[in-house]
Amino acid sequence: MRRYSILHPLWMAFYSGDIYDDVARNWRIQPFLYLIILLAIGWLPRYTQLQNAVDDWMTQEAPLIIDQIPVITISEGQLSTSVNTPVLVHDQAGQVFLIIDATGEYTSLDGTNASLLLTKTDIHIRDAASNVQTQPLPAGPPETLTQETLYEIADFIRSLINSLLFPILIIISYIFRMGQVLIYALLGRHYLTALRKELPYRTLVHLAIIAVTPSVLLDGLHDLMETPFPTWLWWPACFLLSTGYLVFGIRTVTGTEEEQNNIQS
Repeated sequence: MRRYSILHPLWMAFYSGDIYDDVARNWRIQPFLYLIILLAIGWLPRYTQLQNAVDDWMTQEAPLIIDQIPVITISEGQLSTSVNTPVLVHDQAGQVFLIIDATGEYTSLDGTNASLLLTKTDIHIRDAASNVQTQPLPAGPPETLTQETLYEIADFIRSLINSLLFPILIIISYIFRMGQVLIYALLGRHYLTALRKELPYRTLVHLAIIAVTPSVLLDGLHDLMETPFPTWLWWPACFLLSTGYLVFGIRTVTGTEEEQNNIQS
């Protein structure tokens, strides 16, 4: 019979061998459900921060940008506007955010700080790493973008982020963490071989899920730091932390088995 609830590992995984022993002996599908809870808690601070940033941008920055954009029509892969171009759209800081040009004066984002460029036939997008991708405008029937349409698109994007982003993050991170857990369990099997002891692979997977608890929770806090540790240092540290707790869990479980065997003999 289980001694601890599905929430106990959230704090006991940091210090108590009892939780590892209970998970190894008495938990069945609970570790996989626990991982969902763990990831949700780990993502919650970052998601809240991201959601607040999106809401601030949508309510403060987006209206300023949208109000500067003229009516745009795209037909058969070519752009036309209701005003003469080029049009330089500025953000709240006064920097050029978007350039709309059907004259050919601007053909790339080189030499500008803009994030977007709409030419007569292409759209140029600069990402966070300053890499620029160029895509042709859609070659289809005429489509007109007005400021009202852009406001509707902005509201739709915000509603998607508020309703779907969090579960998507959980699903993606669950797949990623399960891959990690399976690898940690394989490392645990090699460690058991060195100890000349045995545990079922399923048990090692359960222990590995509990063992990643400290690194998942600390990783969530780490992302909120103003000056986080560099990735090349942080990820190896998380790996060592998780494998260390897995070794702790394995030694606890195998040590408990030996004690029980001694008592029985």
